[in-house]
Amino acid sequence: MSERKTAETEVDQDVQAHIGRQLRAGYVDILNQPVPDRFLELLAELDKAQGAAERPDDDDIRQNGSR
Repeated sequence: MSERKTAETEVDQDVQAHIGRQLRAGYVDILNQPVPDRFLELLAELDKAQGAAERPDDDDIRQNGSR
């Protein structure tokens, strides 16, 4: 029974290794594809909105008297 358990474990490890290689190959293909223009536009909008949120506007400056 111990031999059978060892053989099953080796097969499982071989199958897992094969699956891992296939997944890595697929991910490499995906990573090498260009980012769609629409995603780049959305990221630029997010950066712009985040930058505006981090800068205090004139009303905040007047209320705090820190100008």
